[in-house]
Order: sequence, then C-alpha cells, then structure tokens
Amino acid sequence: MEITRGADNIGTYNKTGQSLRKWCKTCGGHFFTEHPGMGLTDVYAAAIPDFSHRPGVHVNYQEKTLRVKDGLPKLRDFPAEMGGSGDVLPE
Repeated sequence: MEITRGADNIGTYNKTGQSLRKWCKTCGGHFFTEHPGMGLTDVYAAAIPDFSHRPGVHVNYQEKTLRVKDGLPKLRDFPAEMGGSGDVLPE
C-alpha cells in the first residue's frame, strides 16, 4: 500500500504484535489496519468515497461486542487460508 498524501498526519497504535491501527491525527478517523505477519492491510470501506461494499463474512467474531444476525458466516478468528482456524461460530 502506498500513501500519496498526508502520511505525516497518520498516527499508529500497536494493539498487538499482529496489527498496526492507523488513524488521522487531526480528526481521529480510522483509515486502515496493517497486519505485517500476514502481508495484509485492512482498508476500512468507509474511508473510500463511493466504494460499493457488500460484506461476505465476519472475522474475529469470538471477540464480538454485539451479536449480528445477518446470515453471514461468523469466523472465530480468520479463514484458514490466512493462518486462522477457519472455525465458523453459530449466529
């Protein structure tokens, strides 16, 4: 991923050794989370103007705060292809 403008205004919080959360130092808005160990960057859909987003799965559902009843698969952690268990939890 390449930041083309405003890189000096992006803050980082390292919640775990596996994720680096990025946000705007001016407004506090969250942009993305980098997962270096997986070579993955989660870009928040709300940060992309006019992005048409249709969710397909919930990840890390074991750590949920709210139950979501939407018929989508709820994974305990990550898909097996991404190094997770791939375990699906009940809705």
